[in-house]
Amino acid sequence: MPDTSTAQYVTFEKTDAIARITLNRPEKLNAIDVQVGTELYEAFERCSTDTSVRAIVLAGAGRAFCAGDELGRERTPDEQISLLRRGSIKHYVEGPGRWTSTVRLMRSLPQPIVVRVQGYAYGAGFNLALGGDFRVMARDAKLATPFIKRGLATGTNLLQQYVGIGKAIEMTLLGEPVDAEEALRLGLVNEIVELAELDAAVDRWAERLAAGPSAAIGLTKSAVYRGWPQDPDGAYWHQGSAVTQGHDLEDHIEGVAAFKEKRQPRFTGK
Repeated sequence: MPDTSTAQYVTFEKTDAIARITLNRPEKLNAIDVQVGTELYEAFERCSTDTSVRAIVLAGAGRAFCAGDELGRERTPDEQISLLRRGSIKHYVEGPGRWTSTVRLMRSLPQPIVVRVQGYAYGAGFNLALGGDFRVMARDAKLATPFIKRGLATGTNLLQQYVGIGKAIEMTLLGEPVDAEEALRLGLVNEIVELAELDAAVDRWAERLAAGPSAAIGLTKSAVYRGWPQDPDGAYWHQGSAVTQGHDLEDHIEGVAAFKEKRQPRFTGK
């Protein structure tokens, strides 16, 4: 039976080894406010302590994945206190319910995360999508950093890692949306499908990952992300750490045995 819980704006459902986290504020296109951001962080934090979760799906209910931060709203009392104590920049990066904290958590989790993108993934929603490890996108969906069109300054934190500085500058200074075909060409998404096929495609990715050697996947994910900003020697150190830690894993022993016996491995995630 699925293990399901529903907060005000985020649902959590665990079926077998897959956790599904869904933004559930469709009337606002899943725009993020403090409550949404806090609930989303808590849902991912729940996965961090549950070793039976071997893959995570992040989705948005309704016609959009996430339209970004909710603009034009008044700050909550907690936000006002954070702003006074932290200052404006630190509040933006670390304040209560900020998506920035959730993206950092997503990148640090050992479980692979598949993001289901339909409709719009704009602004903070785009960043949440990039915080996952895989993205499956509906053919009619769009990605954007639209801030400049509203007279808002912005920057990038993950975008340039995928598309390079030139394309990141184009996307941020013009604010034009990227369609699914271009997103695939740029490496921003891993697969595009018709909207009617989106759930099945996401499930294929999640099920494949959940059946894999989860401990080895977690070590590899950490080594790749930690090694990214390093020089080659630093990156090799993280790679070497993953290799040595993974050498005695049960799934490594099973994988070698399966190769020698010319059969498919039966991974347990350990």
